[in-house]
Amino acid sequence: MILRLRSRIAVSAVAASSAALIAVLLLAGPALKRRAMARTRDVLLAEARLMAHAVDQALAQGADPGQLDPLVDEAAREIRARVTIVAPDGRVLADSAVSGSELAALENHGSRPEVREALARGEGTAVRKSATLGEDLLYAAVPIRRQGKLLGVARVALTLKDVEEQARDLRGAVAAALGVAFTITALLSLALSSSLAGPLRSIMEAAHRFAGGDLAARSRISRRDELGELAEILNRSADQLQARLTESARDQARTNAILASMEDGMLAVDHTGRVLLANAALCYRLGLQDPVGRHYVEAIRQREVANMLESILRTGDHRVGEVEIHHLRRVYSLTGAPFPGSEGSPHGAVVTFHDATERRSVERVRRDFVANASHELRTPLTSIRGFVEALEDGAVADPETAVRFLTKIRTNAERMTTLVGDLLELSRIESGERPPQWEQVAPAELAQEVKDSLADLAERKQIALSHQELGAPPVFADPERLRVILRNLVDNAIKYTPQGGRVVIRTEAGPEAGAVVRVEDNGPGIGLEHLARIFERFYRVDKARSRELGGTGLGLAIVKHAAEGMGAQVTVESVWGQGSRFILTLPADGRTRGLA
Repeated sequence: MILRLRSRIAVSAVAASSAALIAVLLLAGPALKRRAMARTRDVLLAEARLMAHAVDQALAQGADPGQLDPLVDEAAREIRARVTIVAPDGRVLADSAVSGSELAALENHGSRPEVREALARGEGTAVRKSATLGEDLLYAAVPIRRQGKLLGVARVALTLKDVEEQARDLRGAVAAALGVAFTITALLSLALSSSLAGPLRSIMEAAHRFAGGDLAARSRISRRDELGELAEILNRSADQLQARLTESARDQARTNAILASMEDGMLAVDHTGRVLLANAALCYRLGLQDPVGRHYVEAIRQREVANMLESILRTGDHRVGEVEIHHLRRVYSLTGAPFPGSEGSPHGAVVTFHDATERRSVERVRRDFVANASHELRTPLTSIRGFVEALEDGAVADPETAVRFLTKIRTNAERMTTLVGDLLELSRIESGERPPQWEQVAPAELAQEVKDSLADLAERKQIALSHQELGAPPVFADPERLRVILRNLVDNAIKYTPQGGRVVIRTEAGPEAGAVVRVEDNGPGIGLEHLARIFERFYRVDKARSRELGGTGLGLAIVKHAAEGMGAQVTVESVWGQGSRFILTLPADGRTRGLA
């Protein structure tokens, strides 16, 4: 009776287990394959986005296939997949599978389904046989954009053999686990021996430790029966899961390395606005403290950023914009785009921050330069035209008036000549058209030469011009540039020092075996509010007096750029009403520091 009961229990258990095993395998097999396919598709799309970020700058700068191929090949080796960069017109710019003449011979990819879908919807995937590799591939593509401009499409492809192998592994793992369950059910139903309790307890302990996160937990049972097989399966499953977690951690580390190496800041939020990612560049530039996990409004208190994120989360559209962060005195160009959320969740948003401060500064300087140059030229031109018209209207008949007007015309023409000459000199220095001519120069000799050349001007203004040599050593510098610097500084000091004043040129030893030249006067001085801008083009402390003295507003700008081109530094110290001191610090050897 007991034997029959055990037989019936065993048969029932075997039948039920067999039915359950078959049902699970039939139901779970396709689902596992779909899940593996979906996960692979998501991974490929993420890798395609990273590839798009990796090459967008190179594409924006007009990189050719020879420059893109190394990037694409390295990325393909890292992710173990085929990587392709497609131009907006469908031309293949780079492909990790082919290069050289084979790359040029590839057919136009503009009609590929994944490429068309990526351009239309922001991402695209497709499964088909590759004409190049001759096997079925899963393709994922995303558009490459920079500052709103479409630069091409980044496509990543993986052979379906890998996907099918993952599905087979999953099905095998499920089948193995169900087989174990079947074996355990049969063994327990038969209750053949109480000796099963000890090994089973050991297996359960290992399984509990494994389930609790201890991936190093392994069963030490070496029996050659079902329990031994169960222990081996659990150990093998633990090995597989640990390997996959290690690979996932490696992928995460690779992604983090890419994000950490980016100069631009990056912020990613989920559909609720919670910060998922803020790379090191963003945290450093904006001074963010532990933004991950907080709402973006709390992490970055900037209205423009909040508006862009809200718009992307609401509409799913790409956005571009700009934000000026006043307390940091920086301007950032913003580029925002949606990205897929987790399964069943709405999309999130990602925004990149590109530092545009220097560009804005250059644009401002260019606008100011054009406006100032136009104004400086228009003033003498207007005067010349007025005097010419007066002469045409009859003043030429009055010799005294005619001479006076012609003198004015000459003065304004000379002023324009000086202005154009200063502009050309400044342009040559800034563009590097004339690189420094390095020679060993004695600053004291050049200072004395400049002093002698301007002695007549100082005498006419009754200015006491002197030179004090205090042991300045010879330095390697460009003598012509140094002469221009000293002449401008001394000429300025003489012009702006009132009659009866004094101007002193001091040459002395400087730091690190260099030399220092100081040009001091006891003129009106420069107000504190002007010191920070005194070396800007066309900047004048007293505009009316500067024009009256014939200044172009470019002398100190020439001084600054000429000094920097030799690796030197020029600074100013002044107190209003007590005179000014311009200090030129020359390195011992400007060749090691020159910029031009």
